[in-house]
Amino acid sequence: MNFVKNIIPNPIIPILIFAIVLNILRILIWGKFSYFYILWNILLAMIPYFISLFILNVYQKNKIDNFFIFLFLFLWLLFIPNAPYLITDFIHLDEVKHAPLLFDSFLLFSSSLTGMLFGLYSISHVEEILNNKLKNKKITKIIIIIIFFLMGFGIYLGRFLRFNSWDFFTNHTSLVSGINNLLLIKGGLLDVVLYTFLFSSFIYASYKMWKFFKKNYT
Repeated sequence: MNFVKNIIPNPIIPILIFAIVLNILRILIWGKFSYFYILWNILLAMIPYFISLFILNVYQKNKIDNFFIFLFLFLWLLFIPNAPYLITDFIHLDEVKHAPLLFDSFLLFSSSLTGMLFGLYSISHVEEILNNKLKNKKITKIIIIIIFFLMGFGIYLGRFLRFNSWDFFTNHTSLVSGINNLLLIKGGLLDVVLYTFLFSSFIYASYKMWKFFKKNYT
């Protein structure tokens, strides 16, 4: 448990445990694995956090050069949409009626909150790295805003086109084809813009709120 506390921020641990327990209880009480994939999504949400934490730690110890910093940041950028992606799992609420709706609401909410928190901490790691590396907070803010939009677009690709982070390496042809097809579908581009803006704006607002409370109440 001490190891977990040293790696995972204390504020996340209670809600992480709560989300995992609810999923296990859903299986034990109703015997259904219909939301078991949520645990996988939580694991995916943790990956960018661990990547950014690793970069931050080795950077602070001057044990990594610029090439590897940007290589790991690129890898981080591919996986960071998985953290807020859990919010979109609410689309499945009441689709599978194996458990009470209220129970599933708490399960999905606690899971999405867990993913968001991992994502917010991870973004703060990257912002700190960029501030230290670039020595220019204005440029860092611009980059972070661009990252928010890329995250929003990544969530869109995951939710509506069903692409995963690793498809960039294993299925890049279909990924590029899928993105190109969005431009050909009538009204497709509008949906992309609207949903990307919706997702990215929510992440931005959440990050600003989280930074305010973290700065003033911790």
